[in-house]
Amino acid sequence: MKRYLQKEWPREMEADIAVIGSGAGGAVVAKELAELGYSVVIIEEGRYFTRHDFNLNPLESALKMYRQAGQTFTYGTPLFLLPLGCTVGGTTTINSGTCLRMPRHVLKRWHVVHGLTDIDETELDLIYKAVEEFLFVKRADPATAGLNAQIFLESAQKLGLSGGWLPRNAKDCEGFGVCAFGCPSDAKQSMNVSYIPAALAAGATLLSECRAEKILIHNGCAAGVMAIALGPEPREIKINARIVVLAAGAIYSPYLLLKQKICNSSGQVGRNLHIHPCVSTIAELDCRLDNPKGIPQSSYVDEFAADGIMLEGGTMPPSIHSLNLPFSGKFHRAHMNRYPYTGIFGGMISEVASTGRVLYKPRLTKGPLVTYSFRGVDIEKAKFAVLVMARIWFAAGAKKVITPIYNFYEISSERQLLQLERARLKPSDFDALSAYHPMGTCRIGADPKYSVVKSSGETWDVERLYILDGSIIPTSFGVNPQLTIMALAMRAAAIIDERLQGEAQRKSNNVVGRSRT
Repeated sequence: MKRYLQKEWPREMEADIAVIGSGAGGAVVAKELAELGYSVVIIEEGRYFTRHDFNLNPLESALKMYRQAGQTFTYGTPLFLLPLGCTVGGTTTINSGTCLRMPRHVLKRWHVVHGLTDIDETELDLIYKAVEEFLFVKRADPATAGLNAQIFLESAQKLGLSGGWLPRNAKDCEGFGVCAFGCPSDAKQSMNVSYIPAALAAGATLLSECRAEKILIHNGCAAGVMAIALGPEPREIKINARIVVLAAGAIYSPYLLLKQKICNSSGQVGRNLHIHPCVSTIAELDCRLDNPKGIPQSSYVDEFAADGIMLEGGTMPPSIHSLNLPFSGKFHRAHMNRYPYTGIFGGMISEVASTGRVLYKPRLTKGPLVTYSFRGVDIEKAKFAVLVMARIWFAAGAKKVITPIYNFYEISSERQLLQLERARLKPSDFDALSAYHPMGTCRIGADPKYSVVKSSGETWDVERLYILDGSIIPTSFGVNPQLTIMALAMRAAAIIDERLQGEAQRKSNNVVGRSRT
């Protein structure tokens, strides 16, 4: 397929497949179908950055590649910072590269609660292996992981807690410590350096800096996409397609559907938002850790994973770290002077009681309105995660541990730990929280009354419209979901191929039949 510069893009294009979004779902389905010989057009609102654009400047990268310069928040108590990518590769370009498979108990819950028995464990394992091989997924190398990860993991294991090194989609990682701001060596195999180039090599067309505005529907079937080429002189582009894949993520996929008032006969579009709330601990030690050198997220402690608590490393460059402190003035300056001796680790919560939603409220905001209520047992999980991480840091020799909990911003004694353990916390007691991996807002299921898409990824309401991103994951996941999003997209690509081949065969048979008569 011919590739165009933006100024040369035609007003109308023809394709077999139109894909909205170039992240974990969109990039994979585009590559798989392009390699099968289908004409594929990928529509991506963000710009296409390469390693030459990644200059180790986190603030500049955030302005370029994050939605709202990294200042996307949920509304509720407390506010959650929800980082989202807006670039070719989506959030995979700015995440830490962690690639974990779906926990078996999560898949069994999908089978029992959501009726998704045709998503078979054996089939998924085969797909996982294919994706992992393509992305060079392997455990983080302790030699490049960095002291932060090593010290925390060793201390946890001395306390008898299980943990290890995280699998990552990285090839020959050099440990620059800026995974979340674009890998400057192309070691991290995010979609912008893996699946998207493969899709383009197979003939796909990428329209970057182009925003999908409307899904075209004809006789109840998706028939293409109306998009806007962004720039000094924005203009409309119509992409006619036999299949449309919506892969704009768990915030913007439901937003587009709600804006257009489609695919919501179940009333579930935008509901059931899960975001993996995270709490962090910051330890001041006597030894130099020299963050952010190393892999920001490379070690984990999974002792309490069955309870919905996963501890994963998460170091930050000093310019970003300084924004996450619950201090100001001389206290802030004093801590930043100790940055080389600072250890950082995070705890991720798989929610049970907390709820969130994506809303279309054009009178209130130009984009999606994201609400989230943090409550119940999830608050206790967050407190417990902080307690466990604090004990691990103290076992590693920390003099004090900084937490995001009001009245416990600094903990330096066993007495304070016991006070925190006994404290009854409320949502407003938490400060400076972040969340990741938005999911669930167009959830998959076997019953059209309670789900938005079928197990194939096709929507119940509009034929030929598939949704393949984190929005279809129906439950809180407990681990980083990008690998499963890719696997479900690869599975759906095979289903789409089988469908189109069947249609071509039937058409051929009809032509032969008519010629004989």
